[in-house]
Amino acid sequence: MKSDGSVSVCAAKGSLKIKSDGIVTGDFVNVENGVITGVLPRKNRLKRPNVANIDLVAVVVGRPPEPDYYLIDKIIGACTINSIDVAVVVNKLDLENAKKIESNYSSAVSEIFRVSAKTGEGIDELFTSLKGKLVVFTGQSAVGKTSILNKIFGENRQVGELSKKTERGKQTTTVSEIIEKNGVEIADTPGFSSIDLALSEDELPHSYPEFLPYLGKCRFSDCRHVGEPDCAVKNAVAENKINKDRYSRYVEIYKEIKNGKKR
Repeated sequence: MKSDGSVSVCAAKGSLKIKSDGIVTGDFVNVENGVITGVLPRKNRLKRPNVANIDLVAVVVGRPPEPDYYLIDKIIGACTINSIDVAVVVNKLDLENAKKIESNYSSAVSEIFRVSAKTGEGIDELFTSLKGKLVVFTGQSAVGKTSILNKIFGENRQVGELSKKTERGKQTTTVSEIIEKNGVEIADTPGFSSIDLALSEDELPHSYPEFLPYLGKCRFSDCRHVGEPDCAVKNAVAENKINKDRYSRYVEIYKEIKNGKKR
């Protein structure tokens, strides 16, 4: 626990330990005589990674491994529903793939940063944007999250090596902790390759920020924006106001939810 700039180890009251939502990284708590007695109301929370009171989720993408666009879409969706800002941090991508990321997400996230954890390019701009915020860095394993943190904080944490055989990352971050330096707080969380998007058919369109201006303008009030005629979202896609690839993946995710399947 941190209080007035100092860090101390506290025990949790027994009733807090057995609660399913318990105490998570980022919580503000009440403490009496070294014992955490209660958790203050949260403004938001993600369960994977298990962090609360988040100001920004920074989704790091790189290549290799190949960007998992479905994963990025689901992270953005979960954050949007929980009123959490999202930024995409493009690391070690060639120009063509960087432009593809920007085409997909320029209307879906608050900012897109191009950085190089190897050369330090763009790190200062990223650091400046993160000041005063609690930030979760997330994304696929081996895209450079730990390397970027090392550049930001001038540290030398362990960096995993990419498996040459599978081109899939080996997860190296094993615990959630908040790292703070010069006004930036970063929740360094375990990497993951999937996220549960526990949304209903009605909620899913609201998890796409670029859909929001068109919701309620379709012919049918219960439009799912998939096969219905006179759909304002589909019209916006046809007019290149919504990225076609993003929309195509929306349709696939909608089918997942409708059929009770997970990608």
